[in-house]
Amino acid sequence: MASRRSRTFGNVRKLPSGRYQASYWQDGKRHSAEHTFDYKADADARLASVQTDIGRGRWVDPDGGREPFDDYARNWLKNRHGLRPRTRELYWSELNRHLLPTFGPLQLQQITTAKVRTWHAGIAQNTPITAAKCYRLLKSILTTAVEDGLLVVNPCTVKRAGQERSPERRVPTVDQVEGLAAAVPDRYRALVYTAAYAGLRLGECAALTRERVDVVHRTIAVTEQAQQVTGLGRVISEPKSAAGKRMVAVPDVLADILDRHLAQFVDPEPTALVFTADKGGPLIGQHFSYRFARARKTVGLDDLHFHDLRHFAGTMAARTGATTVELMARLGHSTPRAALIYQHATAERDHAIAAGLDALHSDARSAAVAPVIKLEGRRTSKPSRT
Repeated sequence: MASRRSRTFGNVRKLPSGRYQASYWQDGKRHSAEHTFDYKADADARLASVQTDIGRGRWVDPDGGREPFDDYARNWLKNRHGLRPRTRELYWSELNRHLLPTFGPLQLQQITTAKVRTWHAGIAQNTPITAAKCYRLLKSILTTAVEDGLLVVNPCTVKRAGQERSPERRVPTVDQVEGLAAAVPDRYRALVYTAAYAGLRLGECAALTRERVDVVHRTIAVTEQAQQVTGLGRVISEPKSAAGKRMVAVPDVLADILDRHLAQFVDPEPTALVFTADKGGPLIGQHFSYRFARARKTVGLDDLHFHDLRHFAGTMAARTGATTVELMARLGHSTPRAALIYQHATAERDHAIAAGLDALHSDARSAAVAPVIKLEGRRTSKPSRT
């Protein structure tokens, strides 16, 4: 017959098998240790450890860690209020395509750092940017599991796994931008110029209305963005950060192009969309991408993305001497990191700096070394000795 002995905290009892089982009450239910013990002292030590964890607020429900990752992750995303529709759609895609196939059947407590590292390496081998994004999502989910008391620690501790290392994109030249603008249909030329010389994102261009464009004072007010979201269609929302709301001054060349575009393609109402599709409906990225792909192929820029025109805008602004803060304001960046991308040195500019250093060195040498003038004269007497 099993013997039972009361304790100040928890209970230890000897099972018919001769082993010892430790159990305790917490949060209104009885919990048993994860396994039985050969010796009573070991069972006592386990209960003492649990009591210490409870006192320090580090106790984890042993049953909670047994919840399948699939169930926990889906509920986590459903309860994430405040996410933008497009962000929620991307999270669902990353979860279904990259997280659940590997971690879905596992219990939360079965997800280890070694398993996370192996999974991440498998994705990063072919798509490193996707691997970084999915790793950050997994880490966020498991961080909440720790906060919920279901895990002791977060197993996502792989160094630099969440950092995106995007290869530097080639910035098009002025002539290439001109060629691209000439290659698209007439109604899209101003769109290319707006991305290239005002730095607007495609979603910001798609939501732009006539009342936001002031060709007299040469400004564009960016207040909204348009996105296509599965199941919701076209969604208009504020920019993704407060910095995204901005007033952008545009050069004369763009102001003139926009003036002609407004007269030719835009309805007179203040709320009329500035950039529209072939038949005048809202501009949808998937439809425009076909037009853009044909144009870039025509000018020999097969690898050019529409977003690269925004990089062109940032790089050109940096070449004028714009500071990091000025670039952040113009492009709608909330952190300096993104704006600093456009201040990288180009080979052409670097050679110009080197030439300038040569000139400074030459000028400095000329000023420091005075000309030596040899005076011819006849010595009249030898110096006397005293």
